[in-house]
Amino acid sequence: MKISYNLLLILCLGLFLLHLNYLYVDIMEARNFVSAREMVEDKNWIFTTMNGEPRYQKPPLPTWLSAVMGEIFGTQSVWALRFPAALSCVVLILFFFKFLRKETNDKNLSIISGLILTTSFLVLFVGKRATWDIFCYSFAFIGIYYFYLTFKSEKNNFFHFTLAGLFLGFSIMSKGPTGFYVIGAPFFLAYWLTYGFPKIKWTGWVWMGFVTGIIGFSWYGYIYLNDQETFLSIMEAESSARTNREVKPVTRYFNFPIQMGVWAVFAFISLIFPYIKKKTEFPKPYKFFFLWTIICFVLLSLVPSKKERYLFPLMIPLTATTGFYVYYLLQNQNWKNWEKSIVKFSFGLIGVVGILIPVLLFAIVKSEITFYSIAFSLFSLLIGVYLLIQTFKFDLNKAFIGMVAFVSSAMILGIPVIDSVFNNNPNHKSIITQKEMIENSGLKLYGFDAYSPEIWFKYGKVIPEIYPNDSTSHPKEVSFYLISIKNKSPEEIEKELMKLGYNCQYWGEFDDNEEKLGTKNNVDRKKMMLFKAFKFQYESFN
Repeated sequence: MKISYNLLLILCLGLFLLHLNYLYVDIMEARNFVSAREMVEDKNWIFTTMNGEPRYQKPPLPTWLSAVMGEIFGTQSVWALRFPAALSCVVLILFFFKFLRKETNDKNLSIISGLILTTSFLVLFVGKRATWDIFCYSFAFIGIYYFYLTFKSEKNNFFHFTLAGLFLGFSIMSKGPTGFYVIGAPFFLAYWLTYGFPKIKWTGWVWMGFVTGIIGFSWYGYIYLNDQETFLSIMEAESSARTNREVKPVTRYFNFPIQMGVWAVFAFISLIFPYIKKKTEFPKPYKFFFLWTIICFVLLSLVPSKKERYLFPLMIPLTATTGFYVYYLLQNQNWKNWEKSIVKFSFGLIGVVGILIPVLLFAIVKSEITFYSIAFSLFSLLIGVYLLIQTFKFDLNKAFIGMVAFVSSAMILGIPVIDSVFNNNPNHKSIITQKEMIENSGLKLYGFDAYSPEIWFKYGKVIPEIYPNDSTSHPKEVSFYLISIKNKSPEEIEKELMKLGYNCQYWGEFDDNEEKLGTKNNVDRKKMMLFKAFKFQYESFN
């Protein structure tokens, strides 16, 4: 089966750059978008802030990119702010194709693997969201690619060393040295174990390290020299949080191939090293990517803090091993009986899911009848039938295309439907509905125990926080509005504010949760109480 490179390119652009305005902004995105907005409005391009307070936990390169888009299209434009991250994911996939083609010298295998990576669940999930992880991983992978090219040449190619240092520096400027740990180290160790230690080109390696250091640590150094106390306190708090937040056992990631989505079964089998090594046409490259996968998995498992999205770097080498196995199946029809069963199950299951999509949408989820819901249902049904036919005819080449088409239709036609399904909170009443009233009153809005990046982003302005033990944060105004998370009663909030010298008038409760009560993403930080506060002389109450 021969597939055009143009298909991979068009699919990448379509799946990642379309519908960026759908799906509500999550907490990670909101933090980043608030910082980007304040860069534009307050010109905090170096001393980054979030809701008016220093935010040095993350280096600023991804925020700069979103801020530039916000400067052009508006800082509340979700699609504009997400665009750089989505484009970064597209670039990563195209460099993955280049890397695999250089390693195997087989264009068709590289395109097949690229299509698998493009349609993998976790890659789509991360690539459609503006988390700063994707920049770190994309830049690190591009840097590693150019470093890898220097292994293949006897010459001391300073152009490639410079590009490697440049992109590795960009990776550090996106999320610190994470990219070195989860992409750089696994790549280098796997290469060493497969091909032997690469010849050290001292001048090139030193130059690459110099460029990486200058670009990667320049912002950290500048902040340290100019705001040392704040920087160190934030880094200390961040270090503590990383070792104590989302702590999971070492076994947490054992099911990592599931993150490949529709390709999960093939991903599991691709890790049966003795079997695949004998079957593939590329035993050395397969060993290289297999070791890369295993080493990356071990290093990720050693980190106490664990989340599904942290597995993204593992999807890169795992996709390659999956691609080797799928390519073998496509090139050979002399399968074992258990492989025939696996093929029937994997492609057949997705075919059945496609056929059941209309039932799921209209009978179970009760989706509204719209253009997208009808189109998604129709295409899913047709692709599902097509997949079942090709599966039981054992035409794996056509079944493979059907699988890619199914995921593509789910992303292009299904995202608007999924968005409407997730926005299902019958009690939704946004605090943003009060913004006009607050602004027309001429009074300022403050927060009191009101940490909610999603609301900060929606509101579009800084909502200064009042800290009881920090008098400099207390409002100087005679009267103002105030929001507080609904984790206490209005009476308790009023008593706490009286101690600070303010009387409060309770105005009402608001719920900014998009999803209904009882779901995972219905959280307390989006439930706010609104008060109007008045300053008084505290002594009169003694």
